[in-house]
Amino acid sequence: MDTSLSAQLEAALREIAGDGASLTSLTIDFASTPGEGALERKAWVERATRSLVFAQGELRRPNGSLAASASAVFRRAGD
Repeated sequence: MDTSLSAQLEAALREIAGDGASLTSLTIDFASTPGEGALERKAWVERATRSLVFAQGELRRPNGSLAASASAVFRRAGD
């Protein structure tokens, strides 16, 4: 199944934000050069507060070039 770049990035960011975190903001930047092949996804937490998680993510092509990058803000569960 071919999943969109947006859906792949959102899934990686949701995973890193933790169970029950609700997405409040998502910004995606797409690379201008097309490419083929499996993408490597990477996501990390830039900063976290008691109620928010600020996360970054990227998708890279097999040759290492950037396919898309994203930043997101999540509200932690229960807040």
